[in-house]
Amino acid sequence: MSNVDDAAGSPADTPDVAEAEAAPADAERRAVPEGARGRDGANRLIAAAGVSALGDGLRATALPLLAVTYTTDPALLALVTVAGTVPMLLSPLAGVAADRWPRRSLMVWLDVGRAVIVGLVALLVWTESADLAVLYVAAFLLGVGETVFGITAQAYLPEVVPEARLTSANGRLQAVQLIFLDTVGQPLGGLLFAVSAALPFLLDAASFAIGVMVLLTVHSLSASAAKSAPTSAAGTGTGSAPKPPGWGEMVRDGFRYLRGDRLLMLLAVMLGWLNFFFAGVSAILVLYVLEVLGLGKTAYGFFLAVAALGGLIGGLAASRLRERFGTFPVVSAALVALGAACLLMGLVHNPVAGVAGFFALNLAAVVYQALTVAFRQTTVAREVIGRINGVYRLIGTGGAPLGAVCAGLVAGQTEVWTPFVVSGAALLLLAAVTWGPLRRLGGPRGAEAGG
Repeated sequence: MSNVDDAAGSPADTPDVAEAEAAPADAERRAVPEGARGRDGANRLIAAAGVSALGDGLRATALPLLAVTYTTDPALLALVTVAGTVPMLLSPLAGVAADRWPRRSLMVWLDVGRAVIVGLVALLVWTESADLAVLYVAAFLLGVGETVFGITAQAYLPEVVPEARLTSANGRLQAVQLIFLDTVGQPLGGLLFAVSAALPFLLDAASFAIGVMVLLTVHSLSASAAKSAPTSAAGTGTGSAPKPPGWGEMVRDGFRYLRGDRLLMLLAVMLGWLNFFFAGVSAILVLYVLEVLGLGKTAYGFFLAVAALGGLIGGLAASRLRERFGTFPVVSAALVALGAACLLMGLVHNPVAGVAGFFALNLAAVVYQALTVAFRQTTVAREVIGRINGVYRLIGTGGAPLGAVCAGLVAGQTEVWTPFVVSGAALLLLAAVTWGPLRRLGGPRGAEAGG
């Protein structure tokens, strides 16, 4: 479903970057229409995401291939995914960080930290000093960075994109990430890994550095600049503003808000169920490709690239599907497609069926994500969206590590394809149970959200 540490320093201690968040002078803002500024900001943010996704794709292929050189035990391999997803449990704190500190500054420092981490991994692999423990630690630290960055980026996007184009922008963002991550990055990662195991990680570090440079050129829309100030969490942000509430109070705010919104809570629980099973099949995907489909290590990346075309189509089509059918009917249909795709991959064991299933899986997942993310961005106040996204993401992704562990254990005790069958049946059940509640709760709100 998508996505390290703060060793570079606290974002609150970086006034030079934070002040740059204020963007161009007022005269320049008046000279450029808001729509043009929105397109420019969105394009730059999407470009930064594309560069970072290229590096992520290199690492996404190289990391499991490197892990397989140390062990073929499904449970031990699944622990790499577990280490990377455990930081999702820190999502409420990540959401508070997104509301307390300038969001662009926070994303910049996170990319700096992740560049350092991946650079160290490249060095250890090159010197043959790496082992499974190194991969677990690196996956955990990168997972921390991805958790905070992902929540912050979702909160920041409405500051650079007009509300009417949020669904389209989210779809484009997903499409660009898939192009560079799956279609380009992952196949290239397999080829580079064959040349040198350290090379994909080195280029991933470079991609984070380039992403930082692009992020520094992104500016908020004038109407939302004030809302992005750290003091906005306290409800003012002007003059002698009172001290913002503490971290604990802001986390409680997020839980209270979500409990009071039945539709958002339903979506969060649905995401939790979905990610439990999605993380499981992702954790053993490399074994599925190598053992069930009988493809080689280099072909693993190309298998993902062909399948990613489905995600690309989903990202580009999400806005039109919403306009034609409405947000929540499309969300329900996407769940059905996810379940059917998992069943296809689990029951038909040949490369064509595997690619077709993964194609459909990516298409449906991207449509689901683009629509539900845009819905939150257009219905939650921007000054509190970080903490609410944090709690939402805790509920929606907190079970992913357990899902990865369970899939690894099930695959080890039965067959590698078994978790795909179980996941498919579970997702179809989820679609059936939630179809009615989604239509009742989401009818009017879904029609108004995120164009």
